[in-house]
Amino acid sequence: MLRTVARPSRAFLLLLMLALASCSSSETVDQQSKLAASTAQAAVLVSDAWLSGAAPSRYASSALQSFAETLADAGRQVESASVSNPAKRDALAAAASRLSNAAKRAKDAVEAEQHAQAGQALQELRAAQGDLATAYRQYFSPDR
Repeated sequence: MLRTVARPSRAFLLLLMLALASCSSSETVDQQSKLAASTAQAAVLVSDAWLSGAAPSRYASSALQSFAETLADAGRQVESASVSNPAKRDALAAAASRLSNAAKRAKDAVEAEQHAQAGQALQELRAAQGDLATAYRQYFSPDR
């Protein structure tokens, strides 16, 4: 009698573990996407502050380097998540990667004191923010 009870319990535990694993992937994608969005906004603010002369170059460069690394890591985390729709996940990861690259370009422009290139990188950051927002909405929208 105990054996018949143990088998359903094992099956239940296996199903529970699978359910938790799938939830954690979706939560990871959600958390990393939100982290990317807030980090990108910080990169925009620092770039804008540097361009207007309100932030020193050393601070802006250091902050943008940190933001680029955070964005790259968020993209890798999203990309490695096991999900049911890899195309939507990949769109989110690509947007995070684009944000990271734009933050790196902004950092390089700040270090070189190149305002025109920093302005272009700022435009890239803003465009990639839109890409991330669109990919996020599509990822979390129900399939039709």
